[in-house]
Amino acid sequence: MPEMRERGEGPKDGSQGEPRGARALLGAAIAMLGALATVQPTNAVLVALSEAVPQLAVALPPVITACGALLAALSEPPRMGRR
Repeated sequence: MPEMRERGEGPKDGSQGEPRGARALLGAAIAMLGALATVQPTNAVLVALSEAVPQLAVALPPVITACGALLAALSEPPRMGRR
């Protein structure tokens, strides 16, 4: 019977089904999305949200940016090729 692995334990070479650094790149993209929502609050979703719940519309872009930045910071960086 194969041994049960504890949660969070896996191959150390990054071969867990997704390319190494994909989560970090996704986090960076989410952070940029939040920053763009902060800079351009005329987005249709933010305008509709600000009409319904003004406090949430003001707080949402910084929260999106923070979540994306945390995801990128806590993920493995992508491999960079040598030249």
